[in-house]
Amino acid sequence: MEFYPLTTKIRAYWENISTSYWFIPACLMLLSVVLCSLCLALVQRASIPAWLLAFFPIVTQSGAQQLLATLATSIITATSIAFSMTLVALVMASSQFGPRLLRTFMLDKGTQVVLGVLVSTFLFCLISLHHLSSITQNEDALSIISGLSALLTILDVFCIIYFIHHLAKFIQADEIIYRCFSDFLGDIDSLLPRPEDQVDERPLAEELAVRTSFSITLFSECCNYVQTINYRELVNRNPDLITGVEVFVRSGDYVVEGDPLITVYGRCEISKEIVAKYRKCLVFGRQRTPVQDPEFAISQLVEIALRALSPGINDPYTAITCLDRLTSACVIMHDREFPSNCVVNTATDIWLLRRTFALASVINTAFDQIRQAGESHMAINLHLMHCYTKLKSHLDTQYHPLLKKHAKATTYLASQKTFSDKEQNELEEANKRFVETT
Repeated sequence: MEFYPLTTKIRAYWENISTSYWFIPACLMLLSVVLCSLCLALVQRASIPAWLLAFFPIVTQSGAQQLLATLATSIITATSIAFSMTLVALVMASSQFGPRLLRTFMLDKGTQVVLGVLVSTFLFCLISLHHLSSITQNEDALSIISGLSALLTILDVFCIIYFIHHLAKFIQADEIIYRCFSDFLGDIDSLLPRPEDQVDERPLAEELAVRTSFSITLFSECCNYVQTINYRELVNRNPDLITGVEVFVRSGDYVVEGDPLITVYGRCEISKEIVAKYRKCLVFGRQRTPVQDPEFAISQLVEIALRALSPGINDPYTAITCLDRLTSACVIMHDREFPSNCVVNTATDIWLLRRTFALASVINTAFDQIRQAGESHMAINLHLMHCYTKLKSHLDTQYHPLLKKHAKATTYLASQKTFSDKEQNELEEANKRFVETT
């Protein structure tokens, strides 16, 4: 069995699992089943510390049945309310911040844990009621189950209070923007994978990647997004046969059936069966993920800003907050080394040629659409100039011409709109500060 694609696939699968509402609740429900089984079979009242016995008084079968039925009814009602509140928050987030931002909401562990605690407590009471008739003679089990159900219900009360507070805080625009930025910071290592950091790999000039006549190209067999690519395995597999690998796609690309994916160059004739195994190094999915896609993380903040600038919402303050976070993201990414387009494995002599991300494309993704959507807002134009000025002071001089183009485009779009003399003078002053910044 081949294990080399497992790491790449697990990262993509974990992204799907962590943004689902079923994983943590399912784990907690399984834990409640185990806990109920232990109470029925193993735990005795005599083994409980004396200071806890007050929480586990001796109860009768009818008393336990009434308590469990009442708690189960109350908890399932509270659970339905919590689910309803969650759906309302998701609908609000989808309409105000954009449907792609639902991932940030669903990634929130607080909501998942609260829903899981409520559902698992209901399941605990339900299983206990089902076994109640079979434990008529076991007073310890009746007492422990009843007391534990009451304690779990108290925990549920605190969870509901926390959930209401958490949800009210979470749907605020500034909090959503901060969560997106925090996710970006947490994923920065995977967003900028650098195989040349390995001791046996180094950058290679593209003209030194010799394409041999023995080559086979793999084509897409599906219509999906490229989620992750295992570059490390591509430069380590079959060193006795392969001289180089050229990858035509990158994470975040959408491919249709028949698009070229990889071309493998061999030292001699290579079989299609060997080359077909390279397909496992690419993971496809129905949607983009931030695992190896830095522009995806940037696009989330851009989408919030575009929604805020739409005529229906018209909230330039939210867009300005997004611009601040986007500026910070560009500065942080500038301090990282982007992966090289071409690398070679010194141990296997296999070269890898690929399409990679660059800071210039990230800057364009961050500011182009916001500039176009906010051309009629002088506050947005002024803040864009402020962001360009700040970036110019932090980025290397090689990016100054690009920032100059952005500043020129901003002033040009603003000149096509009708603004007061005061606002025009402010924009001219902002442009002057940008030019003078070194």
